[in-house]
Amino acid sequence: MLQTQVVPSLMKWGVSPQADLVYRTLIAFGPWSVDSISRSLEMRARQVRSALDELTALGAAVPDRALTEIGRDERVWSSRAPAHVVSLLRDRHRHHAQARQRLERRQSRMASPDLITDPLRVVASGARPLSPGIQAASRIAELNEAGRHEVLSMNPESAYSATAIKAAAPIGRKIVASGITALNLGVPASEDDESGWYGEEMRNYGMQYRELPELPGRLIVVDRATALVRKKPLDPSHGMWEVTAPELVAELTALFLQGWGLADDPGRDWTPPASLSPRESTVVVMLAWGYTDAAIATKLDISVRTIAYTLSSLMDRYDVINRFQLGLRLGAEAARQASGEAATP
Repeated sequence: MLQTQVVPSLMKWGVSPQADLVYRTLIAFGPWSVDSISRSLEMRARQVRSALDELTALGAAVPDRALTEIGRDERVWSSRAPAHVVSLLRDRHRHHAQARQRLERRQSRMASPDLITDPLRVVASGARPLSPGIQAASRIAELNEAGRHEVLSMNPESAYSATAIKAAAPIGRKIVASGITALNLGVPASEDDESGWYGEEMRNYGMQYRELPELPGRLIVVDRATALVRKKPLDPSHGMWEVTAPELVAELTALFLQGWGLADDPGRDWTPPASLSPRESTVVVMLAWGYTDAAIATKLDISVRTIAYTLSSLMDRYDVINRFQLGLRLGAEAARQASGEAATP
């Protein structure tokens, strides 16, 4: 977690929490044996060996040399450079994702999305038109803030700009912080997407997220009483319809829930320990991704001093003296939780 040497999370590409933690340890301390890694991370030796097997298969770790320790030979392991490993994992992930999406497109298409792709029934129901831009955005904000129980969102875009996320973040935070059930159905992000940190923040506060390879259009349903759909399903420039006719809202809700049932949770780069608060979880994950304190403060709309206080409090709680040690302790606890073992600071 040191900002002087950013090591990207390998879990983004499907690497286990244990293997990611062992890799970071090898980067930090250089060639180490299984016993040394086990003692440092407070992980069982079998877990370390399993993690090293995983890293070796990925090309992220290699046997270095044999050292004689107390009269016996013990293999020592070293890590490959992060840039090399990330390149290998990115290519592997892209290949697997393309194959998976081809299969899912054949098997998991949403049936009968007529209300979104052909909105004639929406118009006939007396739906209220919302012009693009400020009017549509303001009405979305009003409905989301007025929601008392549930907000269902279907988002067909694979990339969002930093400007769009900055505008949406305050509303999203109010929704999840109020305890409203928030279900978000999306598609796999493209490389130019800027919303990764925001999605992580929302999930730390309780939002549930799933993905399908493709979606028929933009849809928001608030408390199963009001729905918003685009006039042109995949084009925001034509504005939206506000639907309140109970029969149509019920059908749109059923359409969303059908997609939700077909979709999968894509997983997360790293799930922080359950003992952390939503803010603490978001801060430490963004640091692990390589964001600076200033960048995190800007995106989360908090002060740099708040970032420093949050980390200082965590270091006191986990009895460590710097951010790197904190990162190892948090990683070890998250790995133990992932394997079903109890752990306390």
